Formats: sequence, C-alpha cells, structure tokens
Amino acid sequence: MGTEKREAHHYTTYAYNAEIKEKRPYPPCRAACPVNTDVQGYVGLIAQGRYEDAFELIHAVNPIASTCSLICHHPCEQECRRNDVDEPLAIRHLKRFALEQATEYRRKKRKPIPQTKEESIAIIGSGPAGLTAANDLAELGYKVTVFERHPTLGGMLSSAIPPYRLSREALQEDIDDVLAKGIEARTNCQIGKDLTLNDLTEEYDAVLIAVGLSLSRSLPIPGVDAPDVLLAIPFLNDVAYGKQPKVGEKVLVIGGGNVAIDVARSARRLGCEHVEMVCLESAEEMPAWSWEVEEAAEEAIEVHHRWGPQAIRVNDGKVEGLEVVKVKSVFDEDGRFSPVFYDDQTSFIPADTIIITIGQMSDLSFLEGTPVEVDERGRLIWDRDTQMSSADGIFTTGEVITGPGSAIAAAANGHRAAKAIDLYLRGEDIKLGLVAEEKETILAFPEELVQKLSKQSREKIVHLAPKIRTSNFDLFEVGYEEQAALMEARRCRTCGGGAIVNAAQCAACLTCLRICPYDAPLVTSKAQMIPEICQVCGLCAAECPGLAINMVSYDAGEFREHMSDIIGDVDPERDAPILVAFRCNHNAGVNGDQLPDNVRPVHMHCVSRLDVLDLLKAFECGADGAYVMICDEENGKYKNVPSRVKKRIEYVRQLISNIGLESERLSYFEAGTHPDEVWRQAARKMTEKVKALGKD
Repeated sequence: MGTEKREAHHYTTYAYNAEIKEKRPYPPCRAACPVNTDVQGYVGLIAQGRYEDAFELIHAVNPIASTCSLICHHPCEQECRRNDVDEPLAIRHLKRFALEQATEYRRKKRKPIPQTKEESIAIIGSGPAGLTAANDLAELGYKVTVFERHPTLGGMLSSAIPPYRLSREALQEDIDDVLAKGIEARTNCQIGKDLTLNDLTEEYDAVLIAVGLSLSRSLPIPGVDAPDVLLAIPFLNDVAYGKQPKVGEKVLVIGGGNVAIDVARSARRLGCEHVEMVCLESAEEMPAWSWEVEEAAEEAIEVHHRWGPQAIRVNDGKVEGLEVVKVKSVFDEDGRFSPVFYDDQTSFIPADTIIITIGQMSDLSFLEGTPVEVDERGRLIWDRDTQMSSADGIFTTGEVITGPGSAIAAAANGHRAAKAIDLYLRGEDIKLGLVAEEKETILAFPEELVQKLSKQSREKIVHLAPKIRTSNFDLFEVGYEEQAALMEARRCRTCGGGAIVNAAQCAACLTCLRICPYDAPLVTSKAQMIPEICQVCGLCAAECPGLAINMVSYDAGEFREHMSDIIGDVDPERDAPILVAFRCNHNAGVNGDQLPDNVRPVHMHCVSRLDVLDLLKAFECGADGAYVMICDEENGKYKNVPSRVKKRIEYVRQLISNIGLESERLSYFEAGTHPDEVWRQAARKMTEKVKALGKD
C-alpha cells in the first residue's frame, strides 16, 4: 500500500502530566502505597495495552516490583474507591500481568550505570530494604557492594518466603534489574564470621545494616527442646532451599500471623495431610491477612482459636502434642498485647511435630566489639530522623529497625536510607533532607455520586484446586490472561486524573456545568472541578468553547497533534481507502486486533473525549473516512456519552458535507455485547462503503 501504519499511543509518554499530578491530591490507592506507586497511571496504561510503559511507571519507584506483584498485601486495593461501588480493583494482579508482559523489554534495557562518585557503600543484607537502597545508590553513581550470608540474594524473600507464594523466577527478575546497574554482590559472606563490621568501615565510606529479622523466637515452656519441635525460620529456610524438612503425620503450628500461615501451608505441601494451627487470637483478631487464612482453610488447615501454649507433652523423646490453656483476652483496654488466661480451662491437641511461629528477631551478634550500640533488649539503637545508628557513617534500614512488616514497606524504608546516605556523603543536613511532604488524599465518593456510577464485576483470580496446589510448591495463583487483565484495568475510575481548568481561558460560560453527568464543576467567576467527584469522562473538555479544560491523566489534544503520524504517508495509488477508527478502551479487545491494513485504530480512554476537531483532523490529514465505536448507555463506563458523541458526529457530517465530502464518510457503530465482533465488522463495512464513494 505504501503507507506506514501507526497507533496513537506510540506518541505519548508513560508519565503524562507527571508534574501536575504531583501537586494535586493523591488517589487513595497511591497514598496507601508505601512507595506511592502511581497506580492510576499504570493501570491506565495497561488498559491501553501499553505494558512496557506500565512497567516503567511501576519500576520507577519499586525495584522489587515483580516480588510485590505476587506477595504484596495490596493496601492500594483496600483503599480503592471502587470499594464503595462494587469491588476494589485487582491492582496487584494487574501489576503482575504488566510485568510479565514486559519481561523481554526489561531484560533488554538492563545496563550498568556509570560510577560518577568517588565514595563506596557496603550494604549488609539483600532483602527488600537492602536491594532498594542498593538500587538507589547505584543510580546516584556510587559504588555499591551487597553482602549476603545466604547462597542467593533476596534475604528473607529467597530464604523464607515459600515458592508457592513467590516464584524464584519473579524474584530473580528484580534482583537482575538491580545487579545490572553495576552492583557487586558477595553471597555466602556472613558479617561477623567471614568479615567484620570494622573491616567494612575501613574499606567503605558508609555502611548500611539491612539484616532483617532472621531469627525465630521460641517459647519458655516445658518440652520445647524436643527433637520434633521446630522453629519457623529454620523450617522455612529448608523449604526455600529444597531441603525437605522432615515432618510427622500430625503437624501443629503455634502462632496466628502470616509466617504461621506460610509454615502450615508449606507443611501441607511436604505431604502432611493433617495440619493444624493454634493461636491466642480469635478469628477476628488473628494478625494474618484474612485472604491467606481463607486459602489455608481451603487447604484443610484447621485453626484452634483462643488457646495459649502451656507445655509440649513428650514421651520417650517423642512429641505427643501440646497442652493449651483457654484465653480470656489477648489485649488490654488500651489495645496492648497482654494475654489473660482461664487457668481452670485446659485442653490437649495431639501432634507429632510442633513448629513455633510466634515472632522473629534480628541476629545482631556481628555488632559485638563495634561502635554500633544496642539497647537492653538487644535492639539496634538508631536515629529516626537520620536513619543512622549510634556510629557515624553506619546507617540502618528495614525490619531490623521497623519490626515485622511488608516487603513494600521495607522497600520504602530502603529508599529513605539511600537518601540519608547520599545526604551524608555530600555533607548535607540529613534530618532536613529527609523531611517528607504530607500529601493530601482525594476524598471518598460522595454517596449521591455512587448511585450514578456503573457497576462492573471484578475479574476473578483463579487459584489451583487445593488438591493440586498442595501437592507441590508451584505458584498457586494463576495470572490474568490478556482479555481479563484489560477488562479489569478498565474498571479503574482514574481517580484524580480528571479535568483541570485554565482560568485564563475560562469564561464561566456554564457549558461544563450543563454537560457534566456527575455535577463535578463548581462555577463562580471561573470554573473549578471537584477532584473527588470528577470521573474523567472528558465530556467537558471536548465541548468547552474556550478550550479551557484539559485532563490530568491525558492530553485532550493528543490525537489532533499526532493525527498525521497515525495516518502515515498517503499513497495516491492506494486501492483501499484509509480509515481512522476511534475506539474506547472500555470495549476494546486484546492487542493485535485483526483489522485490515487500511484501518488506523486509535484507542482512547473513552470516545467521550473525542471532539469535533479530532474528527475533522482525520480528514485534514488524508483519511478517506472515519468511524467511532460507541458503547451503549447501559454497558458504557460513563453516563450520557453515546448521545453526546452521536451529536458531535452528526455535526461533523454536516461540516464535511458543506465542503463537498459525502457525510457517509463519517459513521459510528454501537459496540453492543460483542464489541470485538462489531469492531471487525465495522472495518469491513466502512471499507466497502468508502471505497464505493471513491478516494477523498
């Protein structure tokens, strides 16, 4: 044909209006993320099929993104404003999908970062905090060396998180991204044994302690020293490294946290058919995440609530079970952990293997004989304002100071530690430099607005059947296929990405107020858009007479600016007419739509953003025809869109007719319940129609 086919999304950056977004209130999902990942931004990119751009936006703040896509407790989802409408967006699963789609892209872009600084930094520990700090410091041009006592990097991610939750392939992608920046890694190197902390302080300009919580706490009860009484972390270490720890026919796990769940579910996968848990808390008080408790229940793991361990019964060196006492209360009136028991209510739970999972602590034995101090309870002494230990130039980060938490929270602390070290090495005020700006958060949907929002069921995540998944340590979650991921991404309400008004161009004409289906505009001497109400439909921007309205999440004039690139060179000898096809993401199918070569598809947030100038520009740049795929009122994402867009199309038909073009060169098709089928049929019908009319 002699034409080059291009799509509009090739001409936008992955972080449109980034500066404006940073100055506005954060969506609740972003505010809830410890590293403030731009959820709204990358989910929008996924909805457009722009997976590599989504990767860039995710990875910009999170170097352990693949890990988080599998194990994060997703506070973003818990704060998603769709909770008030139907169900929260499946953000973690969408992140996983985007990262998996961008695997080859991320591998190709790995490259060393030049060392522009003279100073060098040693990092002890390669968990999420250590890896994040190493990543940031390498990007700043420092020489970074990471020391890890295990044979693999990742800290507790690789040595304690079971593979059924975190595949080692996903973790390795994160590690490879970090190491590719030129970071040196020394595994099987234990500080305090192979090298001392003093050795590091002599060789490096700064040291970061990121050792995490690698030791299990035990219980001061009779029988705890029996051979078949195990501790959680050594047990999980063996599981992680494929050592197949020996368990009996009846395993009892003491504890009710996430580690306890990991231990119990791992025991099931080791072949134990009878696994139980016992914890102080009620089902409502249990610290483990509710979804993990539910998944454990699916795997036939029974939990005994409100019982406290009293003694392990041992006979002839073999464990027979656990003597327990009934719990009256777990917390005092101030909410502090202070269990009280009914001394006259006891019971016995049979078991031949008992695994204790009541908490973890750091191994700080390597600090003996160093200037780094610990308190009377053996905890590292550090300054919260500077991330520095009691010794100058020795910093600390992660769970060694914060206590148990999530991987993403540890990564956030790693970012902070890296910044502190950079400030220190540059001789700047660390305390002043670490002061964080408090971000305002967009409010919840007003109740009257919720009634106007369309409901759409969340795309379900498939889990392997319990019988199948408990037979091995493979990932038990099945990731989204592309169609499901796109449908789920398009559920996002793009909170905070809505209309903004250029006051200098606003005439307070009330057009936006008249058009908005959600009553977002507030018009006095000028128009303002209320962020918590605006739904990013774009109807106002397309019809503002003064072109005073743009959108935070996209450029309202993007397609006009790039229309010539979208259409490409027009071959005067072409056989088939060149058509521009506008289609919203809400009803778009998977990437790689099977359309004829003469069709230039333009995917957009919603065809509500399509204005008269966009349609005219298609003809101005050489298109022989154009058509629009429109949702119906019932199935569309936004209210009042079909009628508005049809009016615009009719107006443009009149305009092109006035300049001598047939009005039939512009048309629309209703997507219906089978949009992919209509999309293909529309291309064929419009090609035949415009071909009969002749070249433009």
